[in-house]
Amino acid sequence: MNNTLNETIEKEKTQKGFARHTQKILKGNYAAAEAAKLCRVGFVPAYPITPQTTIVEELSRMVANKELDAHYVNMDSEHSVFAAAMGAALAGERVFTATSGQGLFYAHEVLHAIAHFRLPIVICNVGRPSIPWNIWSDQTDSLAQRDTGWVQFYGESSQEVLDTVIQAYIIAERLNLPVMVVLDAFYQSHTSENVWAPEQDLVDEFLPPKKFTGSEIDGINPKAVGGLVPPEHYETFNYRYWTDVNQVEDLTNEVGENFGKSFGRKYSAIETVNITDKTKIVFVTISSITSTVRGVLNKHPEIGLLKLRLVKPFPKASVIKALSVLPPDASIVAVERNFLGDSEGALIQEMKRALYGELNFKMFDVYAGLGGKDVPPLTIEKIIYKVKEDAEKIIWIDLE
Repeated sequence: MNNTLNETIEKEKTQKGFARHTQKILKGNYAAAEAAKLCRVGFVPAYPITPQTTIVEELSRMVANKELDAHYVNMDSEHSVFAAAMGAALAGERVFTATSGQGLFYAHEVLHAIAHFRLPIVICNVGRPSIPWNIWSDQTDSLAQRDTGWVQFYGESSQEVLDTVIQAYIIAERLNLPVMVVLDAFYQSHTSENVWAPEQDLVDEFLPPKKFTGSEIDGINPKAVGGLVPPEHYETFNYRYWTDVNQVEDLTNEVGENFGKSFGRKYSAIETVNITDKTKIVFVTISSITSTVRGVLNKHPEIGLLKLRLVKPFPKASVIKALSVLPPDASIVAVERNFLGDSEGALIQEMKRALYGELNFKMFDVYAGLGGKDVPPLTIEKIIYKVKEDAEKIIWIDLE
C-alpha cells in the first residue's frame, strides 16, 4: 500500500471521528505513554514492575528514537523513582512516571512528601494487589494511598486514560498538586482498543508549557527546601493545601468541559446513566467494571449507574446532585475491587461519608473481582438479584 493511499485512509478516519486526531489501536499502557509524550514531559524516572513496565519501556523507546525530548533515567527502586521525580519537579520540570502494586507501596513515604511540597507530578498506576502475591487487576494499591494527598482519577478505557493524563497536567499545574491516573491491570493495561490520538499541535494549544512559579530550586540563588517547620506554620501550610484541594472537583468539571470543546470528548468528575426518580438501584463503579455494568443496564431500565472518575478528593457535590433525584426507597450498590482490611471497601466508605446528613438510602457493599477475578455480566445479574432480595449489606459474590 503506497504512502498516498495510507494518507487518504488516515484522513478519512479522522474526518469520520475526531478532527485533528489519528485513530490508533493501543493497549492502555501505550495510551498512557502516548499521553505523556503529547504532554511534552521533560523527565521520566523509571523502574519496571508488572503490569506497568510497558509504559516506561515505551517511553524509553520514544526517548531513544528522539520522538520525545526528555531525560529518561533508570532508577534502582520505586522509592528512588519518586525521590528523583520529586527532585526534578522541585527544579521546575514537567515529570511523569508509572508504577504498580508493591512499587506504589514502597514509595508511600515519598508520596506524602511530593503532595505536601506541592509538586505537580502526574503518574499512572496500573492497579494490582500485593499479598497473597498477585499481578492481576485490583485497586487496593491506589485506594490504600487515598490519604497521601494525591488527586486520583480512574479511567474506564484506554481513550479515557490518554485524555485524563492530558487533563491531569492542567489540574496539577493550576493547583500545584500531584495527580495519579489509575488503570486496571490487564483488563486495560494489556488489552488493545481503538484510541483517537490527538495531534501534537492540538495538545499544545490545550496544555501550554509548564510555567515557573518562583519556588523552584535555583542554583544561582540557592534556597532551603524541606526545613523544620514549627507547629504554627505547619498548620498554615496544611490550611493552604486544604483550600486548594477543595477546588479539585470544580476544576475537574471545568477542565473536562474545556477538553470537550477542544477535543470533542467531554469529561466530568462523575458520569451518570439512567438515574431518575424511577431508578431503584444505582451501581457505583470505577474503571473497567463500569463497562460491564453498562451492558447489563440495557436489560434493566430500573437500574442506574454512577461512575466515579474522580475518587480523591471525593466529588461530594457532584454525587449528591446526581443522586438527589432518586426515590426514597432506592438502593446504592458499591462494587469493590479492593480490600483494605476493613469490613467495608473504599467506595462505600467514601459514599457514606459523602451522603451522611444529606441523603439517606439503603446501601450495599459488594466485593467482586479482587485480584483480577473476572466480573462478567452474570455476576452483575447475581448482585441485582441479591440486592432485590434484601441480602446482607456486605456481599462477597462468586466465592470459590
